[in-house]
Amino acid sequence: MERPSLRRQLVMIFLGIAIPIGILLGLLLFFSGLYSRNRLAAAASGGLDMFTTNFENQLDSVENYLLNLSLNDATFRSLSEQTDRTSAYLDAYEIAQGFPAVLAANDTLMGVVLRSGSGNLYVGRYGAAAQQLKQKLNLEAYLGQPGQTNKMMTKGWYLRTIGQRLYLLRSVFYQKASLTAAVDLRLVFEELVEDYGLDGQVIVMNDSGNVLVGDANLLPTKMEWNSEGYCLTKVGRDSRLVVRKQVKALTVLYLVPYQHFGVDFAPYQILLVMGAVFVLLAIPFLLFYMKHEIFAPMTALVSTMDRIGRGELSVRSSVDYRNAEFTQVNETFNRMIDQITQLKIDGYEKELEARRNEMTALKLQIRPHFVLNCLKSVYAMVQTGSREDAQQLILLLSRYLRYILSFTATTTPLHTEIEQCCNYAELSSVGQNDPVEVVCEIDPELSELPLPPVSLLTLVENSVKHGKMIGKTLKITITAKLLETEEGCMADLSVADNGTGFTAGDLKQLNSAAPQEENGQHVGLFNVVRRLQLLYGEQAAIAFTNNRRGGGARVELFLPIDPVLQKKEGETA
Repeated sequence: MERPSLRRQLVMIFLGIAIPIGILLGLLLFFSGLYSRNRLAAAASGGLDMFTTNFENQLDSVENYLLNLSLNDATFRSLSEQTDRTSAYLDAYEIAQGFPAVLAANDTLMGVVLRSGSGNLYVGRYGAAAQQLKQKLNLEAYLGQPGQTNKMMTKGWYLRTIGQRLYLLRSVFYQKASLTAAVDLRLVFEELVEDYGLDGQVIVMNDSGNVLVGDANLLPTKMEWNSEGYCLTKVGRDSRLVVRKQVKALTVLYLVPYQHFGVDFAPYQILLVMGAVFVLLAIPFLLFYMKHEIFAPMTALVSTMDRIGRGELSVRSSVDYRNAEFTQVNETFNRMIDQITQLKIDGYEKELEARRNEMTALKLQIRPHFVLNCLKSVYAMVQTGSREDAQQLILLLSRYLRYILSFTATTTPLHTEIEQCCNYAELSSVGQNDPVEVVCEIDPELSELPLPPVSLLTLVENSVKHGKMIGKTLKITITAKLLETEEGCMADLSVADNGTGFTAGDLKQLNSAAPQEENGQHVGLFNVVRRLQLLYGEQAAIAFTNNRRGGGARVELFLPIDPVLQKKEGETA
């Protein structure tokens, strides 16, 4: 399982910090904005509601007054029947005595106009809302028109434009006498902003959606009202928060300028936001710093370590670090590599020398054994007068000694070793009644296989020495096969004979690999085992057995195809 790098882990940690902080900051901004927007809408709606409620209550109060007067006041009823101007005037004057109280109680009311049944205008009273004389005259002129009574609406408040000003009127009458209350809409709603502390724009519309008061250009083309009773819309490039109220047949819109980022925070929220923003802004700078001060030096050091791991012991870390810790690590690392290199050189030289000495000793241990056997055979032939056999034996012996004495390499090719085995078998057969026959079954791919010199020769010599039987040809079979194992390809070498074979004690001793004294039995075989261990270590194996069919000894060697020795030693015999 591949482990994540430190860089990746730190980045994940920073992201684990930054993402939750960013999410929390976003949520805080969202909900604070929502809270601020709702509070602004509540304030605007509250101010508008206060005005509209008061305005509607005043209209209801005026309407109740007019209805009560028209229904219950006898003077008003008689006014419609008066033909005498003086009497009518007195009646009108009496009725008008109550007008100032109504005007004082309803500051949105511009005036109340009383008209006699004969069509003559008798009296009007005007409150603070009536600011210009022109307004009064225009209103009286409008109400004094012939037949105007027939144009008056008897139910509810109604709208009329008089003298380019829009009025909300309520009229009651008895027969031809009428009483009309007038409200200047523009004046009323212009005072709304000032009187109620509102800083937006007011738009008043009728049931048909026509703008009566306010700038029609400010009217949003599309308004989607939410559950809170307000909507957000665009008016040109500016955002507006819109609240609405219904007053009689009028729809009042109040547009408040709204900034989407005008978030209202509590003091602790401000500190929290500032801290979160600082952390988010600090993370990129921190990552940049760590990249140059930690990651870059660490990457360079890891790269150097990787090259050293691939065997480049001459490489050293030469980065100029800016902090004391990495500088100390760099210096310590370089000193450690110097020491490892020196120790490796010393150890390799000592190991090489030890192996060279041991191999020399083993070779010297083997040489007398072969030479003595051959010299005994030559001596026997000379004693018996077999001159030709002795000559042939001496010739074969010289080849053998040339191979032994002139050999300086650690390994020899398989085909060279087999040639010497055949030479030795021929040498052992000269002058003998019972010859030695060598049969070779060699895989061509293994012809150049390196192996310790005189290793197979030692096994053949052992077969000749211990396996020959009188009256029987000693047949020695040398095989070399290629094996495929889980660890890779190996060479399976075997030397088998049809002789007497190993005793049970010999097999136990040989397969236990117990060391032998110089004068002990099977010294040559143990030398082969020892050299295999030196050259191949645990990669090689040797097994001593007896043939299941026909008897005889069998020694089997398992050698790696590409041993370490093959890489280091390029010499051949």
